[in-house]
Amino acid sequence: MKRSYLYLFSFVLLVILFILSLQIGVIHLQTPLIKLIGKNSGVDATTVWQIRFPRAMGALLVGAALGVAGAIAQGIFRNPLAEPALIGLTSGATLGTIAVISTGVAEFGSRTNVESAILFAALSAFLIYFLAPQKGFGFLITGIAISATLTAIAGVMISISSKPGVQAISFWNFGSLALLNSQIIKVIAPFIEVGFILALFVSRKLDIYSLGDNSARFMGINPKAVRVWAIIALAFLIGPSVSAVGAIAFVGLLVPHIVRLLIGPSHRKMVGLSAIIGADLLLLADLLARTIFQPHEIPLGLITSLIGAPVLILLLRTKNAMWVSHD
Repeated sequence: MKRSYLYLFSFVLLVILFILSLQIGVIHLQTPLIKLIGKNSGVDATTVWQIRFPRAMGALLVGAALGVAGAIAQGIFRNPLAEPALIGLTSGATLGTIAVISTGVAEFGSRTNVESAILFAALSAFLIYFLAPQKGFGFLITGIAISATLTAIAGVMISISSKPGVQAISFWNFGSLALLNSQIIKVIAPFIEVGFILALFVSRKLDIYSLGDNSARFMGINPKAVRVWAIIALAFLIGPSVSAVGAIAFVGLLVPHIVRLLIGPSHRKMVGLSAIIGADLLLLADLLARTIFQPHEIPLGLITSLIGAPVLILLLRTKNAMWVSHD
C-alpha cells in the first residue's frame, strides 16, 4: 500500500474514532451530534463539550505522544524493546507528579505538576543511560531495576502522604482519561507540542545514528548530542502525558513496530504515522474501556495491554522488525 494511502486511511480512522468518542457513552444523547455544535447549554451539550470532548482530545494528544516517543526511544537506544516505561521515563514522570501533589506543592493538572513530571522523566532516563552497560541485556535489566525503584518510591509517597485525596490518584498504575478536562488539555498541549518538534528534529538524524556511533561521526553526526536531544524530546512527550492520565502500557512499544512494518525503518518517515496510529489506538482503547461494561469503566492500561500484547506477539512472529534505514 502506498504511504499516502496509509496516512489517509489512518487519518480517516482517527476522525471516525474521535466522532464516536463524542457520540458514545453512558449518557445517551437525545440530540444529534451535529446539532450540538456551537451550543453550550443543556445536558447533551454539557456531556459532549465539557466531558467527552476533553477526553477525546486527551486520547488523541497522549496517544500521538506515546507513539512518537516509542519510535524515538527504540531508535535512540537501538533496542526493539525500548519504550517509555522500560527506560524509566514513565516511572520518573509518575514520581515527579506524585511528589508535587503529595507534598502540596502543586495541584493535579497544574503547570508545575507537568514541569515536575518532565524534569523527573528526563532525569530518570539519563540515569539509566549512564548506569546501563553498553552491551548485552544490561540496558534492559538496568531500566527494569530503576523503573521498579522509582515506582516503589512513588507508592511510598502516596501511602505516607497526609494530603486528602492523594490515595485516590492510584489510577496512575493503569492509566485513565477520566480526570481530564479542558483546562488540563490546555496545560499539557504546549509541552507535548514542544516534544513533537524536538522529535521531528531528532528523527532526521536517527537514520544515520542507527548505523553506529563511529559511522555517525564519520558522516557528521554527534551521537552524544543526538542522544541528549532525544531524551529531552521524550521527556516533553511522556512527562505531560503521564502527569495527566497516568501510565499506559504497550502503546509506545507496539506502535513503532506496526509503523516500521508498514513503511520501513526510516525514522524521519515514522514520526508522523506513529503519531496518527498512536492516537487511533488510544482512542479505540478508551472507547472500549468505557463502553464494554457500562456503567463501569475498565482501567485504560488494561485495555491497551489486552490489545497490545497479542498484536505485538503476532507481529514479531510473522515478520522481523527492520532497524537500519537504507534510504
